Amino acid sequence: MPLRVVHTGTGQIGRAALDGVLNNPDLELVGMYVQSPEKIGQDAGRFVNRPDTGIIATNDWDALLALDADCLSYHSNSIGREREAADDIIRFLERGTNAVTTAAFAWAYPPEIPEGFEHVREACAKGGTSVFMSGSDPGWGTTDLALTALAVADKVEFVRMGRYGYWGKHTAEYVCRHYYGFGQGPDFVPMLVSDGFLRQNWGPALQHIAEALGIVIDDWNVVWETDSLPHDIECGFGTVKAGTSSVLRTELQAISQGRVIAVFEHVDRMALEAGPQWGKPNLPGTVAFRVEVTGNHSFMLEFTTTGSTTPEGYAGPLEYLGGKSTAMPLINAIPLVCAAPPGVLGPRDVPFAGARHRR
Repeated sequence: MPLRVVHTGTGQIGRAALDGVLNNPDLELVGMYVQSPEKIGQDAGRFVNRPDTGIIATNDWDALLALDADCLSYHSNSIGREREAADDIIRFLERGTNAVTTAAFAWAYPPEIPEGFEHVREACAKGGTSVFMSGSDPGWGTTDLALTALAVADKVEFVRMGRYGYWGKHTAEYVCRHYYGFGQGPDFVPMLVSDGFLRQNWGPALQHIAEALGIVIDDWNVVWETDSLPHDIECGFGTVKAGTSSVLRTELQAISQGRVIAVFEHVDRMALEAGPQWGKPNLPGTVAFRVEVTGNHSFMLEFTTTGSTTPEGYAGPLEYLGGKSTAMPLINAIPLVCAAPPGVLGPRDVPFAGARHRR
């Protein structure tokens, strides 16, 4: 019998996850939550340009809870509503429905869940359920790729995880202008580097690596810098004016015994030519995940999407493939999460799960 799944999320990642659920012979979509009034009452298939599925989107969480599904696939935007998103998921966990999510960053490192989010443990115990938070960043593109790299390492002195990406097609203006500071002047401090945001969201990836190496992180440091271009950039959310920030480079550094032992780096660009002095994909493509291990021996792993047919409704291959490579590690893991002992799962708790959608 296929596992019964309730889904929420109609953005880039959410649509990719929904498509993955519909493609998987081991999964059956039984319900879908949407928030926007114009989406209520639509068939789930229409969000991914497929024939009608018979599953009608609703904004009634209680009705979806009553389905007693095996798993919740939760990919709604959680930025600025982190606790609300966590509580949405917890309601299902308490009732006996497992969950996979890209939205609950607070659960990315299960041994240290921040205050205000730790009641997820009680919910899993009450419902006999498991929850797995992952994605690409943090997730398989950083944490999992680095753990894979360490399997072939000997002496390790330093680990750098990085994402090097093009943001020119993104349409989320508030996130781009305020969280990343694109289009802002030189004195603007992006929300991304304020109030411990990087520590909360990227720290778990570094903690997993330190745990694998048997190292204790005793301090953290954030480094960031921006650059501009001498001309305007027309992008997905509007115009980035000449002389304002068009690229942001950030680092979260993990420090042990006074030495930086691992770094999580991002270089995010609104134009491909912005910030030429900083890291870019080595392979063809506009987004790359890279892990560099320094030691005896030193080596590098890099992943990028190389293109495929882009389904109707997506802005282009970057949006489609970026969503797929973020969502599918979770969708493929649903059977393993449902079979796992109750609790909050990390990347080392969930065995490798391959694709089930085959020709």
